[in-house]
Amino acid sequence: MLGWHVGRFVGDHNLSRGLLRRLENAPTLYQALQRLVQLVSAEASHLQLGIHERRDDIVFYTQYSNMKDVPGYTSSQAYQVGVYLDVIRHYVGRDWVPDEIGIEYPFVPPVAEEQFPGCRILANQRVGYVAVPRSCLHRAAPSGNRADGKEDSVVLAREFDPVDTLRAVLKAYLADGYPTARKMASLLDISVRTLARRLSASGLTYQAVLDEVRFHAAKDLLEDSGARVIDVATGVGFDDPSHFARMFRRIGGLSPREFRRAARG
Repeated sequence: MLGWHVGRFVGDHNLSRGLLRRLENAPTLYQALQRLVQLVSAEASHLQLGIHERRDDIVFYTQYSNMKDVPGYTSSQAYQVGVYLDVIRHYVGRDWVPDEIGIEYPFVPPVAEEQFPGCRILANQRVGYVAVPRSCLHRAAPSGNRADGKEDSVVLAREFDPVDTLRAVLKAYLADGYPTARKMASLLDISVRTLARRLSASGLTYQAVLDEVRFHAAKDLLEDSGARVIDVATGVGFDDPSHFARMFRRIGGLSPREFRRAARG
């Protein structure tokens, strides 16, 4: 019970400031979760995080594979579920409750049922997990403060960032085809090397920023117009619609057509 309460009240506040900034730089929830898996795997080999793809959702799971018989294991997992759920809620809303949660504990504690009303909680699973619908995976991190006036648990940059300038310039040139790093550096009146160094300081690459700008521009076109997918691909600088579809799914977790259906639904 303590583990569930700690996860609920501490949440992602216990994650390091640097890690949270790197998650916030991800353009979508889907990429933030992928980045979290990569970062944690590099720092903590004893903790296994992963994403399992299903047709209508993904399963974000956690386990200590070699520590299942250690006292306190289930309390630790309950706490972890709360932390990762808090990360997800930063993108989809603080009141969001998953449709399904899995735990390794042999039965569902009453405290878990109280915290997640209407959620199907499955006990005795191989790993602990939270299921996230694909229709949520394209969500971007919000800007500004929390509605309750407190600083959000995910750190938000409030000062001018040169990366924002790059994003704005890229958006203006998307329809002209692939905007090279050399061209963008020239427009910003800096060298390609300086551009790469500034992006690296924020944990980004030029291609990552370009993909993010293309993805969000494509989302706007798919939501607000009746344009064909092939026209949307051209509008954000792709010559090949299949390359566009792969980029969109890699960042948003669903295809352009799936996204349009979800947005209209």
